[in-house]
Amino acid sequence: MKSFFVALSIFLVLILSGTAFDFCLNRTSKELLKSCEEIRENIKEEKMTEAYDKAAALSEYIDSKKPLLSSILDHGNIDEIEEQISELLGFAEQNDVIDAVVSIKKLRHMFEHLPENYALTLQNIL
Repeated sequence: MKSFFVALSIFLVLILSGTAFDFCLNRTSKELLKSCEEIRENIKEEKMTEAYDKAAALSEYIDSKKPLLSSILDHGNIDEIEEQISELLGFAEQNDVIDAVVSIKKLRHMFEHLPENYALTLQNIL
């Protein structure tokens, strides 16, 4: 009977930690998408200084969330995100609207697929 309670306790811990993990992943993804949307709006309105500032804030946010992101994402994906943000910063600094739009679309695509690619589901585990 004792082993049953131990197994049940472990199962409950796994369920609760999986739920917390999914919650953090979804919340982080929504915050990243919100930042992308703000940057995209600034780019569309050709407010490149504001877009640069928001992209710099996004870069700082990514740096602050790096411990969480490194537990969720592959390090290659984190590097891709950081590289794309660096490109976006360069395009915004050079007032290159077309390339900045492409760059923000790539970032948005990456952030949209975070929850489905890294959620704790049986399909992702196997």
